[in-house]
Amino acid sequence: MGHTILYLTDHWPYPPGESFVTNEIRDLAPHFDKILLLPTTMDPLGEMTREIPENCEVLTDVHAEILRRWNRRGFLGRLGAGINAKGVAREVLASRPFAPREVIGEAAQIRISCDTIENVMGSRFTEIDGVVSFWLNRGASIAAELSRRHEKIVSFARGHGGDIYAGRVGKKYLPMQGFALRELHAILPDSEAGVVHLREKYPKFAHKVELGRLGVDEHEPAAASNDDRLHVVSVSSLLPVKRVHLIAAALQHTERSIKWTHIGGGETLDLVTAELEQIGDNVEVDLKGQVAHEDVLKWFEENPADVFVNVSSSEGLPVSIMEAFSYGIPAIATAVGGMPEIVTDDCGVLLDADFKPEELGAILEGWDLSNVARRESALSKQRNEYSSVKNEGAFAKHVGAAILDVAAQMLIFLPI
Repeated sequence: MGHTILYLTDHWPYPPGESFVTNEIRDLAPHFDKILLLPTTMDPLGEMTREIPENCEVLTDVHAEILRRWNRRGFLGRLGAGINAKGVAREVLASRPFAPREVIGEAAQIRISCDTIENVMGSRFTEIDGVVSFWLNRGASIAAELSRRHEKIVSFARGHGGDIYAGRVGKKYLPMQGFALRELHAILPDSEAGVVHLREKYPKFAHKVELGRLGVDEHEPAAASNDDRLHVVSVSSLLPVKRVHLIAAALQHTERSIKWTHIGGGETLDLVTAELEQIGDNVEVDLKGQVAHEDVLKWFEENPADVFVNVSSSEGLPVSIMEAFSYGIPAIATAVGGMPEIVTDDCGVLLDADFKPEELGAILEGWDLSNVARRESALSKQRNEYSSVKNEGAFAKHVGAAILDVAAQMLIFLPI
């Protein structure tokens, strides 16, 4: 495609988290000459744990300088940077509840980051045709500000969960989100629910918001159980929003032979283990704890699984369900966020957001192990709608077209 993009993450390719960015970068890379990667975390980077394509480069020097300049500024320097940032007054007035300190602090980090990117990269900055942020957070605001400053640069942001819905991260307001939408060329949530939310919240910029599906790799179908037990699997961090303890509570209302495997660790482990004390002898439980993403995929390849369960109170459109479907494993999920878009009657069952554990228990008790059609539908849905190669190719084409369009517009207005 002959273009260079600056791609912003929270930490990737450094830990923790963001394992799903690996596929995005791998499948975007063939469509661009160069991808420059910049984590936007305000913490020092550790040891890089992910492999990157040959035409990708991590701007570690830029990240280190952003931290150095931020720490050197001190309170008054940061305050001045924030107050004088473009659009900050409008954002302060729009914040609900009124949060001037939070908005000014976020604006300061955005401005200092952009100044540093330009200064450290020097002449190399002119190579950048587009800026993409995986999250609709600070990275999106940095992308927006860079394209505001430089009309030849197009800017895009994806959107997922807590970066779209303030309540998901315990907030009532996401600072500088309005500024980002005002300046970005396009915002691509990975669920229709996210599209609707942003269009309703920011009607002036509704035309910029469109669906941008993520995707996963295709895998050989996983084996169904052959030991007369229902094999249940769930994958998530043990966080309050994930409500994994409700799966344990639901298993108390079953009598059939079940094996439940949960992959993921975290702060609500005590809630899960407390519920497990009430589970009957008919249930075997295997809590794997936190494991690397590649080991999650290896588990699916090596173990039978009949149904995947997600009982979150809030979600975007979970990559974990896409991956379960890529192995032909149907799902039970709460009807929140984007989950009703992927879990339909042909490939799973939806629960009310405020379901009772006995309701999930009844579904598990009656789950038909002989229903091959559900497994085939799950596999087909992933292949057709959630393929990483297909969806990233479409995204790359969208970015490339925007770059060419902006370049053409600039040529039109060149003086003769």
